Amino acid sequence: MKKLLVLFSVVLLCLSGIAKDPGASCVITREGKMNCKKIYVGFNKARVMLENGQKSSIPLDQINSYTLNGKEFTKLPLFENGKQTNKMVFMELIKTQSDSSLYKYKYYNCRRSAFDFKDLNAKLYSYFLYIDNRLYMELDEKSLLNVCKSFGLPVRYE
Repeated sequence: MKKLLVLFSVVLLCLSGIAKDPGASCVITREGKMNCKKIYVGFNKARVMLENGQKSSIPLDQINSYTLNGKEFTKLPLFENGKQTNKMVFMELIKTQSDSSLYKYKYYNCRRSAFDFKDLNAKLYSYFLYIDNRLYMELDEKSLLNVCKSFGLPVRYE
């Protein structure tokens, strides 16, 4: 009987360790911060369910940043090949260290290759280093390795 009680206690302890809070979700707009239960970000707007159960739709141009599943996404200007485009996109904040911030931008390969269809719609990532909220560098594989080492992050290419 004692062994069964100990085994049951160990199982409950393991289950409580697995069931972790993924983090609070919130949306920050020009008007302020809204705590949310759920957030779905679409192409033109975000649908949110507030903590009180009320559902709302917010245009993306009014959202400055949002937090979802413990990850923070901030709206920043998109740079391609060192040149600023006219697009504003949400980038995931990887880590901040003093005045430097490392961001990851996920996008999809939508260019068709005549020979390779398996890469169609594949997820691709770009990494950016910001210092004092200004773009310092768009990172390539070599510079990403150095920045990850300086931030104390493990290096994995996704």
